[in-house]
This record gives sequence, structure tokens and C-alpha cells, in this order.
Amino acid sequence: MAEPKKRKVESECRKFQTRWESEYFFKEFKGTCVCLICTETVAVMKEYNVRRYYETKHQAYASYTGAEREQKLKQRVALLRGQQQYFFRAQIVQEKAPIAAMRSPNSSQDMASLFQMETS
Repeated sequence: MAEPKKRKVESECRKFQTRWESEYFFKEFKGTCVCLICTETVAVMKEYNVRRYYETKHQAYASYTGAEREQKLKQRVALLRGQQQYFFRAQIVQEKAPIAAMRSPNSSQDMASLFQMETS
């Protein structure tokens, strides 16, 4: 008797669609869908799941249309990037701390320059 074929993720179109950003306020981050409104993630990257989450949790955002919706989207993306950069910068400081500890304590100006971050 032949074994049934297993379903594959590639064949089910479980990829992030860029239109989900403007339609449902979701963004892809490290292979998962992140809600730009509440920063929650959806377990499976399928349009049905993303739409259902948006319609049940964030009905108030459905009233935004056109330029107003695009403005809200840009604000939410900027907010998410700011949160991500905050944690990324903290990680960099932790990585540089042992290097600063090994340097001589007399060169405080060198240590200050070591911890300066580029603004980009």
C-alpha cells in the first residue's frame, strides 16, 4: 500500500506577502509575522491567520484609509525599528564591555570613544 504524501510548507504558500503590511499592519521579522500594532506574532504565516488576527484584535484600525493609513503604517514601522535598535545597541555595549575593562583606567577618553555609537 502506498504511503500518503506529506504536505510541504513550500507548496502551501506560507510566505510573507508585502501587501500584508498595508492591509493588516504586519511585518516580517526573522521568519515570523509581527503585528505592528501590538508586536505579537502569528504562529503560522498564512493570510487567513494574519487576517483573522487583525480583524479580531485591531478592528479600530480598519477605519483608516488612504494617506491616513499609510501615515499610521510608517509610524508603527518606525516604532518597531526603534525598539529593535534599542536592544541591538544594548547588545553591542555588552560585547564591548570586556574590551573596555582590559584597557588601562587612565585612558578614560579612549573608553568614552569606545562606547560612542554611530547615529544612522
